[in-house]
Amino acid sequence: MIESDIKIPTTRNAITTFNMIIEAALEKFYEGGYHGTTIQAITQHAGVAAGTFYLYFPSKMSLYKHILITLSHNIRKEIASKVALKETRLEKEREGIKAFVQYVQQNPQMYNVIWESLYIDRGLFKEYYESFARRYVKGLSHAQAQGEIDTLDVEVTAYVLMGITNFIGLKVLLDLGENNEDLEHIIDSVMMLLERGLFTRK
Repeated sequence: MIESDIKIPTTRNAITTFNMIIEAALEKFYEGGYHGTTIQAITQHAGVAAGTFYLYFPSKMSLYKHILITLSHNIRKEIASKVALKETRLEKEREGIKAFVQYVQQNPQMYNVIWESLYIDRGLFKEYYESFARRYVKGLSHAQAQGEIDTLDVEVTAYVLMGITNFIGLKVLLDLGENNEDLEHIIDSVMMLLERGLFTRK
């Protein structure tokens, strides 16, 4: 489990300052990467004294871990709130992909922060995606027990679906290929693939 040894503020002013540091860090990590960003650059961008940083974060790594945890929580929360309204696994997959892509559009820096963890601390990267996969496996296992999906290896299936969702998000965010303005068309194509399969049967 990813853990961050930070001090969570409780007063209104402290919470505001805390959030200013996080927002500044997100911007600086997005621009220059983790290793290319100093604590001084973060505090200057946030408009706070250098010493203020250490009231909440023991180190740049603790701040980074907190951001990674927050992104993970927010993505899961966003997806969960949308898929909860749907009944079938197929409907849940569609809403989950759509919710993820829309979150990506609103938070373009997330890929930089998440994927850079592979080079900062491979264990962080591994735990981040394994934790997503574990939750995905639970949902797929339930759907499999209900006869909604084939008797496949649910862990492999979870990673396949995560991979699809990740790269559809990149397609839209980075404007890869064509028709990225039509999100419904993109998701329709993904769902057709999932529902019908890729290869024709002769």
